[in-house]
Amino acid sequence: MKYAIPSFRLTATALVALALTTACDPATEIAPIPAVTVTNSVYVINEGSTNGAVSLYDKATKMVQADRFAAANSGRKLGPFLQSMTVVNDNGYLVVNGADEVQVVKMADFTAVTTIRGLSQPRFLVAASADKAYLTEWLGGFPNYTGRVSVIDLKTNTVTKQIAVGSAPDEMLLLDGRLYVTASYGNALTVINTTTDAVETTVAMPDGPKNILRDGKGNIWVLCSKYLATTDYLVRFAPSATAVGQQVRIAFPSSYVNGNLRTNAAGSKIYASLGSGTYVLEPTATALPAAPLIRRNFYGLGIDPQDNTIYAGTGFTGRDKVIRYTMTGAPIDSFNAVVGPNGFLFR
Repeated sequence: MKYAIPSFRLTATALVALALTTACDPATEIAPIPAVTVTNSVYVINEGSTNGAVSLYDKATKMVQADRFAAANSGRKLGPFLQSMTVVNDNGYLVVNGADEVQVVKMADFTAVTTIRGLSQPRFLVAASADKAYLTEWLGGFPNYTGRVSVIDLKTNTVTKQIAVGSAPDEMLLLDGRLYVTASYGNALTVINTTTDAVETTVAMPDGPKNILRDGKGNIWVLCSKYLATTDYLVRFAPSATAVGQQVRIAFPSSYVNGNLRTNAAGSKIYASLGSGTYVLEPTATALPAAPLIRRNFYGLGIDPQDNTIYAGTGFTGRDKVIRYTMTGAPIDSFNAVVGPNGFLFR
């Protein structure tokens, strides 16, 4: 909006007064424009059975490359059960659960760099810095899993330390110098000091904490869903107020397919894909909405940080698809996946 300049002179005192008045007037203040995250490609993590695969979806052309790793590495396959993918620096870390390894690739062309071996049922990797990452691992078998977190030196891609944590650890959250580690067959989060790499404390949870994130208000959300439990929960708490009595616990019927806790880039919306549908919650929610945003459950879920488009993987059948939805839950289109699209990475 342009303003007309009156045809008279202001004294220096008047100019200063006008500047101060304008600076303090909320009506005239211009809010900073938030930076927009631009994404051009979507990497689809296909868990697979015999072999996992990373599909590459080009947003502009809507073309899909089914197996980016095989195409870049002379047809070589990743191995069974690709659990997750994380990008650190210029490398991608592909966590191959069934092969007990992490395959490192160059993001520029997806050619193999090295393989981190000597692992046990690895699950998720998060980077604390350009030089250091943490990796969750399962030990043992159902139902007597134990767990550990391996510390990875990203300069050498080797394990430098292993930390015992709760049973069957899955996703992790880095926050203010602490690593919060889930335990999908336990009932507590393990909190690790990232300076000392020592366990600091635990946080009591309902059975089966497996998905974890931080919302835009600084609170931690955990999805707790344990096989054969009777009730599952979404738990919200402040990092400074972790006691059971200080937690908000949202209960709902237990289901083996309860999973996929995600947030938009601003942390202003929480998405949870449950057996009864896929819900969107406010950070202040104390109950599930009366109706889901989308009336179906998904095997994988991702939210594009550019425009909040929802990417949803349909299952583990061999005829799987990724369906795209608007932020209001209206279907846009779909494209073919490989087997078990369980996650998405936006670049």
